[in-house]
Amino acid sequence: MTGAWALRAPCSGLDGFAPNQDACSSANDIKDLCRPQLPTCGPCPFRAECIATIKPAQVKFDGIAGGRLWCNGEVIDALDDVSDEELAEPKLRPSCGTEAGAKSHTRNDERVCPSCRQATREIEARRQAEKAKQQEQLQLDFTSIT
Repeated sequence: MTGAWALRAPCSGLDGFAPNQDACSSANDIKDLCRPQLPTCGPCPFRAECIATIKPAQVKFDGIAGGRLWCNGEVIDALDDVSDEELAEPKLRPSCGTEAGAKSHTRNDERVCPSCRQATREIEARRQAEKAKQQEQLQLDFTSIT
């Protein structure tokens, strides 16, 4: 997994979420190997990000992603509280990873992709730093007048 959210996910640092290809030859093998770890996804607030990052259906993933157990890119088991909305991978555009990309997701009533969300955070942090710098400069200017 990639992204800062992955370090805060309940599965961070744990093994057994994606079995070794040599250990699996069927959906039953995947269930036997991975199902014990599936409850770890229960309290996870990053299930949609996990699916958007791993893209299990697209890459024919075997293992656990987003509160679901996948075999060859298809869900074979899932937690009771999973939502189909979590499965919707955001539409990626050339502008993704920028503030314009995030605005485009919002305009189209889509979930913002992880790279646009990160770009928005970074831009907002820069704006806050610039605002603080401007306030500091105003204070310096004011003290030099008196």
